[in-house]
Amino acid sequence: MIKKISVIQYRKIKNLEFEFSKGINVISGTNGTCKTSILHIVSNSFQAVNKKCPWLIDDSCLEIIKKVNSIINPKVESLTRGDKRYNDPAFEQKGSLFTIDYFDKTSLGFRRHNSKMHNRYSIKPFYPKGTKDSLPYCPVIYLGLSRLLPFGEFQNDDAIEGVKKTLPLIYQQEIADVYRKFTGLSVSSTAPQKMGDIKIRADFSSDQNGIDSNTISAGEDNLFILITAIVSLKYYFNCITSSNTVESILLIDEMDATLHPSLQIKLLELYNEYSKAFKIQIIFTSHSLSLLEHALSKKYNVIYLIDNISTVLKMEAPDIYKIKMHLHNITRDDIYTNKVIPVFTEDKEARLFLNILFDYYTEKYLSAFSKVKQFFHLIDANISANNLLNIFDDIYLLKSTMQSICILDGDQKSKQDYNKYVITLPGANSPEKLIMDYSIQLFDNDDQFWTEGIIINLGYGKIYYRENIRPDIDSISEKLKELNDKKESTHGVQREISKKVFNRHKRFFEILFRHWVNNTENEDQLNKFYKDLYVMFKKVAVFHGINSKEWDLP
Repeated sequence: MIKKISVIQYRKIKNLEFEFSKGINVISGTNGTCKTSILHIVSNSFQAVNKKCPWLIDDSCLEIIKKVNSIINPKVESLTRGDKRYNDPAFEQKGSLFTIDYFDKTSLGFRRHNSKMHNRYSIKPFYPKGTKDSLPYCPVIYLGLSRLLPFGEFQNDDAIEGVKKTLPLIYQQEIADVYRKFTGLSVSSTAPQKMGDIKIRADFSSDQNGIDSNTISAGEDNLFILITAIVSLKYYFNCITSSNTVESILLIDEMDATLHPSLQIKLLELYNEYSKAFKIQIIFTSHSLSLLEHALSKKYNVIYLIDNISTVLKMEAPDIYKIKMHLHNITRDDIYTNKVIPVFTEDKEARLFLNILFDYYTEKYLSAFSKVKQFFHLIDANISANNLLNIFDDIYLLKSTMQSICILDGDQKSKQDYNKYVITLPGANSPEKLIMDYSIQLFDNDDQFWTEGIIINLGYGKIYYRENIRPDIDSISEKLKELNDKKESTHGVQREISKKVFNRHKRFFEILFRHWVNNTENEDQLNKFYKDLYVMFKKVAVFHGINSKEWDLP
């Protein structure tokens, strides 16, 4: 029922807005960021449903839900305790501290008010004069950290008492069924039990010798309480006739506490199922990275708060990588230490060409590509195109261990396949043939290239090219013709001879590659390869612990 909280000042929260979904909402952040205070604000924004509410079909559910859950619709003064003097939540701030926007499009401002309870304050709404406004009705179950106290550590046996009211049998059985799915324990004879003023938990026996409500772990005890709360709100939903966007609210402080990560995720999905079916708005705090990562992947509403000492900051567009930095107090560089994407190529000539392409994209697209260039690790291995294709054709290898990128030479265009992580270099030939053909093109048609500073300074003029490099290039076709005349096999010979020529004049061809990538005639090919590389990055980044959002196309 809470749509938005706009805070002027409340504790360390100043001038911030918090948007909430009608379903799952997760609040996270480092210690001291007022996460629990937001739960208190939500709880304080409603009054308990009573028997006079016209939408109730069966008002007996109210007393039952209250008896089997520890805290229902608590107000701020019952949840906060002042210091020895007076703990002012908004020092020097007069009037409204925050405004609540509800899903029914109404809104209320709230102000500080001294409580009758010793050294405590209450938060009350501003009602316009002459109106009969009141807090909206909504059942709110609040599960605080007191639910985590183990039964074995509660020493006051005299304060333990049974609770006469209990959920109808159909809901008791539902709780038992869910609990069995989560823990493997079949429980019976369940009855609410009050542990003084600390909490209400279930007293039960199980089908396993020596295991009952008194001997289960703190996590198993906590889980039963968490399941009971959500089923209780389902019970309420079935006892009303209403068309509100949200019919009830469940607030949980540190939902992940005492629970194994696998149970955290199972519980969250159970909550999502109940939230949709029974119009329950769920807001909880958590420090669990696995839970946050799952919530973000499911696009649940995640609010992440950052401690700024005297104030709290809200992370914009939170993702698991930003959150890891703050929860672990590390930098982006720390997160990505040793995080790389393996890139397989055919040979060192391809890797030289690829590095020149990377330099070109870094200069052209600045931060867009420079942030991700570091992630591409070129494997220093020479593997033929056929062998690479065989490797990247193995779906089991790709799914389980590889998720790498294969970049074949330009003469393998027909083999490109996004689904197998295979793309090809720009050009229609191998890098060495591409650049040798380009050198001939420049010699025949472009005098300007041969007068550029770097060419002149390194002595690579037209005369040098004609007398030293061109003859080596021409010798390749001459050798092939000679073999053909002798009717000998030429398989692989052209590639082998071309590589020798390339490496003999490597510095010249490297300069030529840089000229090729800066030639506007090749821009379409370069743009296509950039987009191909982008698609590959998006497909494999997460597998290697890299945020795929690090790279966005301009």
